Amino acid sequence: MNAIVKELEQDTAPMKEWFEHMHRNPELSMQEARTAEYIAEQLRGFGVYEIATGVGKHGIVATLKVGNGDKAIGLRADFDALPIEEQNDLPYKSTVEGVSHLCGHDGHTAMLLGPPDIWPGPKTSTAPSG
Repeated sequence: MNAIVKELEQDTAPMKEWFEHMHRNPELSMQEARTAEYIAEQLRGFGVYEIATGVGKHGIVATLKVGNGDKAIGLRADFDALPIEEQNDLPYKSTVEGVSHLCGHDGHTAMLLGPPDIWPGPKTSTAPSG
C-alpha cells in the first residue's frame, strides 16, 4: 500500500487537472451530460477499461481486469453539483452561474480517475478493440 501512495504522491498533476476541470464546469443532478462525457473520455484514454455509459442516464461503469482472479471490487463517486453560487476567487472557480461543486464530488471523481496506472499486477484490457 505504501508503494501505491508514494507513486500517487509523485504525480498528482493529472488528478489536479481533472478536479479543476470538473470544478469549473459543474452540472446539476441528472444534467451531467458534459461531465459524464469528460469522465468517459479520460477513462478511454487509459486504454484498459471496458466502459458502459448512459447508466441511469449519465452514469458510467468502467471495468478494469487486474490479474487472473475472479474477485472484484467496486468503487464509485457521484459527480453532480449543487445549486449554490460559489463565492470565492479561486483560479478554478465555477464558471456556471448559480451552480458549483461545494460538495466534494469533483474531488472524489478525480481521485477515482487516478488509480488505473498504479494498480498492482498486469492489466488485461477489457476494452473492445477497433
